[in-house]
Amino acid sequence: MTPGPHLPNGLPADALALLAQAAEARNAMDKAARDTALAADELRRYAKFSRPGQPSAHIVQLRQKQATARIESARSRQAFLVAANGFVHASGLAVPKGMSLEAYVLEWIRRSAEDITGRK
Repeated sequence: MTPGPHLPNGLPADALALLAQAAEARNAMDKAARDTALAADELRRYAKFSRPGQPSAHIVQLRQKQATARIESARSRQAFLVAANGFVHASGLAVPKGMSLEAYVLEWIRRSAEDITGRK
């Protein structure tokens, strides 16, 4: 792969695009986590007062909603890890020993957001 143009922050353009993908996937992870928690709360609320035996149609729908949110959570996490791994390789960086890939890339996302906005 030939090195592409470098941006002012020193990252190649393709690495910056992968960093943006990782940020989008991280936002999707956060949304999926909120959706999963909301579905679990709803399910607990309604299941508490349900009668023993076969669950109601509403409980079944809530379980399906929770399962869908969990699947979306797993997909968004996988997308984040793929983009994060691509970013690290495209930028030529190495994840410090003892630090997770997720934590390292999240720090890059935070720093690049500060560079763009000029705020902390």
